[in-house]
Formats: sequence, C-alpha cells, structure tokens
Amino acid sequence: MNVLEKILEEKRKEILKIKEKKFPEKVDIKREKLSRAIRNFIKQNRVPVIAEIKKKSPITKFSRNLNVSETAKIFQNYGACALSILTDKNFDGSIEDLEEIKKLKDERIINIPILRKDFVIDEIQVYESYIYGADAILLIASVLKEKTEKFLNLALKLDLECIVEIHDESDLNFIYDAKIIGINTRDLKNFVINLDALKISEKIPNRNKCLIVAESGIRNINDAEKALKYCDALLIGTSISENFELLKEITKLKIKK
Repeated sequence: MNVLEKILEEKRKEILKIKEKKFPEKVDIKREKLSRAIRNFIKQNRVPVIAEIKKKSPITKFSRNLNVSETAKIFQNYGACALSILTDKNFDGSIEDLEEIKKLKDERIINIPILRKDFVIDEIQVYESYIYGADAILLIASVLKEKTEKFLNLALKLDLECIVEIHDESDLNFIYDAKIIGINTRDLKNFVINLDALKISEKIPNRNKCLIVAESGIRNINDAEKALKYCDALLIGTSISENFELLKEITKLKIKK
C-alpha cells in the first residue's frame, strides 16, 4: 500500500465520525476570494504565495512544533496572499487548526483567504469546510476523477472556491471548469518531487482563463523563479515552515513572464 492509499483508507474511517456530528445548516461568514487575492497580487507585480502552515511530513523527517495562530500572523505580515491550513492528521493537522484561524478572521487579525488542504473524498468534508470557515478547498483530480465536477458544483453553492490539483496529463480530463488549478510536483504515491511537472501548464485548456498554482517542491529562490515561469502563484509549506524569512524573500521577487 502506497502513502496515498494509506491516507485515503484512514480518511474513510474519519468520515464516518464526521457524519455523526451535527452541523448548522447555515453560518454567517464573509468568504474571501482566493482567486481575487492572487489576481490582486499579480496586478501589483507581487508574487502570490499561499503560505502553508506545515507541522510535519508523513514521508520526510520534517517536523516542527508550530503555533498555528502565531505562524498565521507571521505569514500574513511577511506577504502571503493566502494561508493553507493542513487538517489531515498525517501532517499533525486537525479541523481545530482551521477553527483557530477562523477565530482570528472573526477578530479581523487575519484578513487573507484561507485554503483548507486535506484529502476530500466525501461531500460531508465540503460542508465541514464551509462551517469551519474555509474560503477555499483542495480537490485532488487523481483521487476524485469524474466526481471532481460534483464537488466543484457543491463548493460553488456554498461560496467556496476550489483548487483542483493535477499531477500529470491524465488528470486534465477531470479539471472541468475549475478556475484555479494546482500542479503538484510531488508524486503522492512515492512523494518524489519533479519541478518539470509544471510544464503541464502549457497543455491546460483555456490556460489564460485559469489561475495556475505550483504546489510542493519550492525549496529556495531558484525553485520559485523556475515555477513562476509556468504558474501564476506558489503554494509553499515545508521550506517556509522551516525558515520564515524565505517567505519574505520570495514575495519580493520580480515576476518575469
């Protein structure tokens, strides 16, 4: 069993518990648009970075005891256009981390969009993301396949944006009318990184109408510059969670297209 299969097997068990919860039918939350934040940064010639608060990797030896609230404040102050909150337990994340950031948004301490990053395989997770204050969610095309369209439509009804994550050309069959597409340079089966995977952006239909986000593998300034040749924005976790200053350096890069 590869890493992804193991995580998905665990996720199915978690979903049974989530379905036992009672959620309100509606919540009064003003959603921030991730797409608008990215476009605003591009207009200002600033590098749009979705800064991921990452405590642990299930494959690498990376592990850091990060305070979610304090890290979120730092990332916002260092120029992130949005925050990515990992809620999967394999990354030491939880839905409570998302709830913690929602409170900061309610207090207007955090005012940038929040992406909930998890392995979404059931509609209840979309509703859960809506209730706990996410502005956007991640959908993995290779996992959902044809179901991606259904999840996109459900998210739209709840005023949630989506990043549809792809890994190779076969995933292009499942992006449908996604407005934000993430290219994960990390193979989820073996976690090997290959930045050349970003070249797939050139094969995305209606490329000019989509926002493309480079996911994983941005370890330094050179990686960021290479990724920006193919993508509009960067999602960075491990490297900036290890070194906050790297986020500040990357956001100051001049965009070259």
